[in-house]
Amino acid sequence: MKVLDTRAGETRLGLAYGGSVPAFLEANPGIIDYLELPFEQLLHTPALAALQDTIPFVLHCASLSVAGFVAPSDTTVSAIAREAARMQTPWIGEHLAFVSADGLTEPAPEAGAASAAPTALTYTVCPQLSEETVARVADNLAALAPRMPVPLILENSPQYFPVPGSTMGMVDFIAAVAARADAGLLLDLTHFLITSINTGVDPMTELDRMPLERVVEIHVSGLSQQSGIAWDDHAAPAPGQVFELLARALTRARPRAVTLEYNWSPQFPQAILRSHVQRTRDLLARAAA
Repeated sequence: MKVLDTRAGETRLGLAYGGSVPAFLEANPGIIDYLELPFEQLLHTPALAALQDTIPFVLHCASLSVAGFVAPSDTTVSAIAREAARMQTPWIGEHLAFVSADGLTEPAPEAGAASAAPTALTYTVCPQLSEETVARVADNLAALAPRMPVPLILENSPQYFPVPGSTMGMVDFIAAVAARADAGLLLDLTHFLITSINTGVDPMTELDRMPLERVVEIHVSGLSQQSGIAWDDHAAPAPGQVFELLARALTRARPRAVTLEYNWSPQFPQAILRSHVQRTRDLLARAAA
């Protein structure tokens, strides 16, 4: 079983697992250092674990609902911890979002009646950006961290619309969470750009305000724009602006890993992927020089 070594100080380069990845790895042996696999994908396709015989894994996750007010089940938390220990991932990347919410009842239950089951969402949802949520994230991480064999790092959500009840912008929210929870960050630069576009702020100016010293991993992926809104799109190549943000981030951040997330298309063009791998390695080499 291959295990990723991140102790030497060199930033590793990886790919998020998707349908086009096996053919790409076969055609380009040694081009990347690791695969990032979601816990949820391994849960539904356990056979993917065999890939670690040939390449190291980093575990990603969208099940802990760290920015939510409904806790994940003990079964889910235990399963994630077991998988992290089995694959010897150096960390677990989890979304700064929620994936479950209070159950809906109609009409409201009478006093003493059983409460409704939590509502399971099908997508990670950007939370309310407020002090209340900051405190909740810190409490959730304090409860989850002792159960995990490695650190949890937090990935910034894409913001598609003004979240009701919010009292701060995304950068201030992320900085407050990182400080209060003493957490490492997974900086998704495409999510960051999407949020900047949709909220009308300058991404470079906002990036300069980020606590980049806390960044452990960086994500790069594509986006699309529909009806005037920017959306996450892992089937599209990252635009040049994302690589400009990466170059800017690397002037201050020293991530242990950079992951290209082109995992929504089973036929992502290999030539584009090779060029983006090389472009990323060139930026990393320049930053290290």
